[in-house]
Amino acid sequence: MNSKQGTRQSTSFLSGYIPNRKERHLTFISLLATVCFLLIGFLFIWFNKQTLMAQEHEAYEEIIEQLGSISRIIYFAVLAVYPVFLLLKWKRLHTIQWRNIKLKNILVFLGKNLRKWHVPLALVSTGVILLHGYLAIIRGFKWDFTNLTGVAAFILLGFLLFMGFKRFKRQDKKWHFKLALAFLILFMIHSSL
Repeated sequence: MNSKQGTRQSTSFLSGYIPNRKERHLTFISLLATVCFLLIGFLFIWFNKQTLMAQEHEAYEEIIEQLGSISRIIYFAVLAVYPVFLLLKWKRLHTIQWRNIKLKNILVFLGKNLRKWHVPLALVSTGVILLHGYLAIIRGFKWDFTNLTGVAAFILLGFLLFMGFKRFKRQDKKWHFKLALAFLILFMIHSSL
């Protein structure tokens, strides 16, 4: 079996969603990297569970918050694609420039890179969120407002990811965008309280 057939077979479950071969390949690699990251993270937690459980509450919460902060930063990079493309639709954009540098050229460059890395960063950040949630659950989950908003944001994230894959073929009926806004609001409420 040659390498093209191996790649085609290994990403065939994505081919139903992502028609572009390069995007499908990058998504598969980032999905594989996320799974590896999760396995390493879960193994690390498993082998160090007694040490983690023996930590003071504040130190343990700091670890959970750090993972949440990392994920929040990555999600802001993922969400940046929306305002950039919204600005690119603005008709007066081509008139704004500073010396010989046009704002539109900068935004086109940003838009291409943000679109290319939108899905891979979203998948990696979801992996970080899974570790964040797992650490929160194993130490004693409380049904308070912060944790409820976290659970609701995580459930919404599942739908958001699914609609994101449907977005590649424009079959999401703009649900990906609507769910992204709802997720942004929920995870900001969760991280602020």
